[in-house]
Amino acid sequence: MDWKRGAYPEFKMEDVLITLFLVKTPKGRKQISEELSLGEGTVRTLLKKLAASGLIESQQKGHFLSEKGIKVVNEISTLFSEPVEIEPIEGFPACALIVKNPPEFKSIELRDEAIRFFAKGAMILLCSKGEVIFPEDRRPLKDTLPEIDREVKRLPLKDGDLVVITWAESRTSAIKSAIHVAVVLKGDLLPSEIRKLAE
Repeated sequence: MDWKRGAYPEFKMEDVLITLFLVKTPKGRKQISEELSLGEGTVRTLLKKLAASGLIESQQKGHFLSEKGIKVVNEISTLFSEPVEIEPIEGFPACALIVKNPPEFKSIELRDEAIRFFAKGAMILLCSKGEVIFPEDRRPLKDTLPEIDREVKRLPLKDGDLVVITWAESRTSAIKSAIHVAVVLKGDLLPSEIRKLAE
């Protein structure tokens, strides 16, 4: 008997959130599976749960957000932004996202969280008076990484926003680790439909 048959498919809150961002435009299961670096069986279960919650619909062209799903994604966007790819850092794929109205935080703890979640490295930054700065010493990012600073400033930043930048072996790991930091900060405020899916 195959002992794996009863095993629960492994997906996490981060996978749920990335899938919702992905299916803002219709995507097939194979494409979602590749983007998440998860097996198709796991992705099938995740999509079934999203459909059962009324968050996505499926047609020939793929899986896409339902009206309820669009509302939920808009709600998530009031907490943090979708991750965007930026210039590689130290030769690794990198991404950035914005956490809006962040609670109190310790940069070192958030960096550790990102690294525990497959990142090679992470920067936790703040937007202050139009500049992106390191919160510990208020040093502007443009002094050390001007190209990254320019890219980050293209994001819809407001004063007080926290900027999470992560880099990792793969693009997927960079994105998941950035979302993980956002979940650490804002997970309790996520819509209940989302929190239930990853339980």
